[in-house]
Amino acid sequence: MNLPFLFARRYLFAKRSQNAINIITGISIGVIAVVTAAMVVVLSTLNGIADLVDAIYSPFDQDITITAAEGKTFGREALDLERIIAMPAVEDASWVIEENVLLRAGDQQTVATLKGVEPQYLRMSKMAQYMYTGEPTFEGLAGPAAIIGIGLKSELGIPLDDGVMQPLEISAPIRGRKLSKFQQRAFETTAIAVRGAFTMNMEFDLKYAVVPLGIAADLLHYDSAVSALELRLHSTQDMDRVADDLRASLGPKFAVKTRYQKNALMYRTNASEKLFTFIVLSFIGLIGAFNIIASLTMMMIEKRRDMRTLMGMGATPGTVRNIFFGEGVMIVLMGTGIGLVLGLGICWAQQQFGFVQLSGSVVEAYPVKILATDLVLIFFAVMTIGLVASWVPLRTLSRRFLHATSASA
Repeated sequence: MNLPFLFARRYLFAKRSQNAINIITGISIGVIAVVTAAMVVVLSTLNGIADLVDAIYSPFDQDITITAAEGKTFGREALDLERIIAMPAVEDASWVIEENVLLRAGDQQTVATLKGVEPQYLRMSKMAQYMYTGEPTFEGLAGPAAIIGIGLKSELGIPLDDGVMQPLEISAPIRGRKLSKFQQRAFETTAIAVRGAFTMNMEFDLKYAVVPLGIAADLLHYDSAVSALELRLHSTQDMDRVADDLRASLGPKFAVKTRYQKNALMYRTNASEKLFTFIVLSFIGLIGAFNIIASLTMMMIEKRRDMRTLMGMGATPGTVRNIFFGEGVMIVLMGTGIGLVLGLGICWAQQQFGFVQLSGSVVEAYPVKILATDLVLIFFAVMTIGLVASWVPLRTLSRRFLHATSASA
């Protein structure tokens, strides 16, 4: 058995003449455990929130969006839709028309974003999961119907489709016509029933009215023009690769963006928050690790007689130094192990029972997602901090004590 490790283990768990050493050692283990557990809980919570944000935005931001590099629209014939859909990674696709319009219901009116899509878009966006009332379909009782955000429905006081009324009026400027008192028909208006209302987040609930693609095209006089082609992939892991392939094949006339690129600021903010939190907790761990220095210093003072005996028997200064370094390693290992178990236990409890509530949100409790990569990163970060805090000062302190011990020996 390794001699320094044997002595280190004996010193760590043996009874000591000074109770303060036991207290400081316990504090060292406790601080490391608390910091480690905090890292696990906080980073897992940030992962859960990031997934929640992604889930909220993903219905209206498909995996890949193809738009014109210049201008608001392009002709459908400019893209080879069959070839794009035939790509192995592509699950589904939908033409999209998106434009700001004026919605009116009775005496109430508001500006919203009209999104004209094909029927499969409702499946691509998993609209059925987000329906607050009504049905996720464009088939009304007496013709095409719209699906709007619950915020718009409440603001305008719109009833659901009864097969007779067309309660929602949609008005949009006619392309190429300027607004003036001499222009009698600068706006195109259509009426449509509302089949259902969805709820995703406050922004979308107050912003979007989703209608069949043909309704939007007729209203806006788009003919064969569209705003975008949106793609849903079988796996989000293929987004970057498929986007690169499309950019290479479509050329500079089209802009191809993944969902993460469309919302780059939001995702960068989430990543920055996670990194900043990790750095702050690491600094707290570094401060707490100085307890290890105090514990090892007091241990060296108490064990000076043992060091003198060992050096008299032929032990080198490096061997004696490794004994106390080994004790520091075991303190860090124990604290890290306890912290990981504690942090994982808290995360598991939150996942199962939702002790910490998230009021006013689409979920009842704070979401938690544990990543193995985070656990590995936390383990190595805490271990590195602890080992550096043990080794660097130990070299300086041990020189003084070892020289004094060898002189007296």
